[in-house]
Amino acid sequence: MKILYAAANNAASKIQLSRFITAVQDKPYTIKIAAYKKSSPQDLNIDWTLDCLLNIFKPNYISIENDNFEIYYEQIKNYAPDLIISDLEYFTSHIANVLNINIWQCSSVMINHALTKAAKYDLGIFKNHAYTFNRNTLQTQRIANIISNANRKFIYAHYGDMEIQPPILNGYEWIRPYHQVGKVSIPCQHNLIGIVPSSNKSIIKVLKSQPDCVLFTEAYTEQYDNVNVKDIRNEEEYFCNLQNSNALVCEGQTSFLADAFYNNKPSIIYANYSDSECILNNIISEKLSGSNIVKLNDHILYLHDQIERIL
Repeated sequence: MKILYAAANNAASKIQLSRFITAVQDKPYTIKIAAYKKSSPQDLNIDWTLDCLLNIFKPNYISIENDNFEIYYEQIKNYAPDLIISDLEYFTSHIANVLNINIWQCSSVMINHALTKAAKYDLGIFKNHAYTFNRNTLQTQRIANIISNANRKFIYAHYGDMEIQPPILNGYEWIRPYHQVGKVSIPCQHNLIGIVPSSNKSIIKVLKSQPDCVLFTEAYTEQYDNVNVKDIRNEEEYFCNLQNSNALVCEGQTSFLADAFYNNKPSIIYANYSDSECILNNIISEKLSGSNIVKLNDHILYLHDQIERIL
């Protein structure tokens, strides 16, 4: 089976992509990857770097009217994947629709479109954050079109495994984020575990004020008083430390909140308000703060389990 995985232009997509590839590395799939510099893990080979499709002077201006897009289109056509998995990546989604290739949208930010209108009002999303999620009408409509043309619509989030779940519209499905459950280990016992893709002064300040804290980050060469800094890519050590900690401190990225949930640890969120995913998770997690006991629902599967079903 030939698969094309397309990662969107954000840091959360990098985490999701990295964990998916790790989970399917022993599967009999032929997988090619399209990603941006921002969503490309350091140790992963990327087949198509999508930054070349952006306007160098206006990177937020999305248009298919460029020569690089035509090249990318022809290369995907020649590869002829059986399935495209995208986390709302615009260019690849458009090509999938034109070539009539089966496409699954799998994204943590899908929840913004999947929540019922009543749920959005109840959570206060419209009242307090309407501008954040609707400030660019063209972008909002573009994402809505990507979702409506998808063959499957997966919400990559742990909320589907909670006893109390946010109500979602018909046609959307929960899918379980990739994670590990750490082993009980005395050497891994710590007070707080922090995890951030890049430096975050607010979280670092909190960790510095508390005893016995560990920070996992890409900027692991930086040193701070009273904080043990480690490489975010060392997942085995991260999950062991998390399982044996009192709580996880993060910006609100879905993958990290899911890690804490499945390891049955509370999360302390210092939301990154430049990231809509972190804002949404901050709101929803506060509303569902009592639902921190892990009771897995059998009908919610990982992405690779869904792929196995179609083989």
